[in-house]
Amino acid sequence: MMKTADFLYPFAVAAMTDVGRMRAANQDRVILDAEHGFFGVSDGMGGLRRGGDASAYVSESLPRLMGICQREAAPADSLETLGERLRQVTRMLSDQLYASGNAPGRFDYGATLAGVWLCRDQAIFVGLGDSRGYLLPAGADTLEQVTQDMNVAGILVRNGQMTREEAAHSPASSQLTAFVGMEAPATPEVFLRPVHPGDVLLLCSDGLHGMVPEAEITAILRAKPDVQAACRALIDAANAHGGRDNISAAVVRVE
Repeated sequence: MMKTADFLYPFAVAAMTDVGRMRAANQDRVILDAEHGFFGVSDGMGGLRRGGDASAYVSESLPRLMGICQREAAPADSLETLGERLRQVTRMLSDQLYASGNAPGRFDYGATLAGVWLCRDQAIFVGLGDSRGYLLPAGADTLEQVTQDMNVAGILVRNGQMTREEAAHSPASSQLTAFVGMEAPATPEVFLRPVHPGDVLLLCSDGLHGMVPEAEITAILRAKPDVQAACRALIDAANAHGGRDNISAAVVRVE
């Protein structure tokens, strides 16, 4: 059980990553920054030479940047202001990575990010890429995908040109439109959601959400109140469905 000074409720959190069944190396990273109440996953882009270095950079840099974000926050700041601070921190992270080794039209470094900052009575989600942040409200039967997929398939879904089911099996889902390390300035998005006791938050890479149906993910989160056991069951499910990619999950249960 954890409690931070800036979040109203106690919570339990766990994260796990796995190489999967088809890849030789694991380029995913999980982020457990309990001090600042920030948790997430970062998926190194497998098509880039330094994708694994990019996700490692994200996971190592974010706790330091979240410390800056938290120190600059004032009690009078609105939730929208706090969300904007998180967006700016994520943009800074991406732009620094771009400046460190990428150039227009040439990318060696790249990774996704799906994270959540627990603040007051809110979950402030941030997304850049196609890793996802979900909310499962207490008593709900279905997951809410909070972050948006920043890939071509995601655009087609939002424009009504493709269903979510079609997108899950489309090659367009692997064509990212934004990511950490993209040409500056980066375009992260933030989403605010109020949270209540009994809610469950899930951050995961596409090695999980691209393999396991959301109904099955929901059933696992409901059946496994222990967050460590939930992470293990999610990883096992992704491998049982083929494990074609690295798999990462971070689960937060609000007590």
